[in-house]
Amino acid sequence: MRKIEEKVNPILGRADKSLDLIKFNILSEQDQYIEIEKILKEIYQTDLEVSKKHVYKCIKLTCNPKDDYTFLPYSLKVSKEKLTLKFTIEEKKTISKNWIIFSFWLFLFALAGATYAGFAYLSVASLNKDIDGDGIPDINIDINKDNIADINIDIDGDNKPDINIDYKGNRKARFNIDLDGDKKADTNLVNYVVGDACGTCTLNCDLNGDGWPDINIDIDGDGKADLDIDTDKDCSPDLNLDLNGDEICDLFCDTDGDGLCDTNCIKPTTPINPDNEDEDEDEKPIVGTGSSIKTGSSGVETSTPYIIIHYSDGETINVTGLLPEDQTLMPGYVPSEKPIKEFTVENLSDYPLMYNLTWKVDKNNFISNNLKYNLIGTNGAPNLSAQTVPKLNGEVVKGNIYIPPRVIHKYTVEIYLHGTGAPQNEDQGKVFIGNLEISV
Repeated sequence: MRKIEEKVNPILGRADKSLDLIKFNILSEQDQYIEIEKILKEIYQTDLEVSKKHVYKCIKLTCNPKDDYTFLPYSLKVSKEKLTLKFTIEEKKTISKNWIIFSFWLFLFALAGATYAGFAYLSVASLNKDIDGDGIPDINIDINKDNIADINIDIDGDNKPDINIDYKGNRKARFNIDLDGDKKADTNLVNYVVGDACGTCTLNCDLNGDGWPDINIDIDGDGKADLDIDTDKDCSPDLNLDLNGDEICDLFCDTDGDGLCDTNCIKPTTPINPDNEDEDEDEKPIVGTGSSIKTGSSGVETSTPYIIIHYSDGETINVTGLLPEDQTLMPGYVPSEKPIKEFTVENLSDYPLMYNLTWKVDKNNFISNNLKYNLIGTNGAPNLSAQTVPKLNGEVVKGNIYIPPRVIHKYTVEIYLHGTGAPQNEDQGKVFIGNLEISV
């Protein structure tokens, strides 16, 4: 019989690291996150995508007043030993043949207590459940290790949190808080948004139905939106954006409560022309969004911000031979098919990003402004209707569109010739050719 080859742990030899908690504890929250993330990336390299939950799991361990440990993928043991955080590999212990035999006989003689033990197991089986397969618990999280779920409690078993829901993985109850222990939400409720109902949802709007709110976040339960506020009701946040989940505004911050941006009001502009060396430094436009986010390439890991656009059937939109919506067809005339184009914008990174949708016009010789389009977005993407197709290149469709990490925005573009109740002979034989582009 051929000997089965043993799998080699890919991170062997990388995990012998330690962290001085005396120096670590005086760092800011952001610097602590960066420090832990750096160590984990050095250990895992390209063998695992380090996520926020991996980092937060280590940070949570440092807050424990007692010595403790936790495990991450590939048997990486992270242990707190007094004032040191250690990263080591501890392989799972194999069970000896004798122990298996003993366990078998123990099972035979313990049938009388099997029913009770089964019920006892079921009471804790759903604790600290990982629903996305990254090795870190998402729902029914037991914070104080008393075998009772404290955070993101799933009452009905649908793998979605129902009460005591945390904010961006911070392990603090912020939404659907159960005040009296009756397993029902009492305050700061999450509101599920159906379709394009963002215009009617003002607080804690869950756009994708996963149980966690996405826009108009009321972080303190006072009935007012504090973070990731959607001011133009297009299902995308554009005021008080919290990019790192620390409950503090990072971009487009309203400091006086008037609904307008006061600080970090960064808007994307035209990139600097490298050939214009004589341009005054103060007059040079800012490149990109002004944040620390940069666009990566297709070969980078997901810790590098990276966004990509996918066209379902080619990127070019060709429009010709359309009839106005209100025109009656002549007998025997077969009209051109109504142009519909679908594409997706995907955030492949572990960071939230901002992007713009812009028209690139190759040709448009329509005389009137009756050539219109609808832009239908899903999963938090904006929706626009009855917009005039541009005649010039570079017109921005929508700017500062917020896309969370690992989220796909799907768009459908519908183009039509608006009926005016009168002949539109001036547009006979006209052609539009163009496509939609994204920029970060």
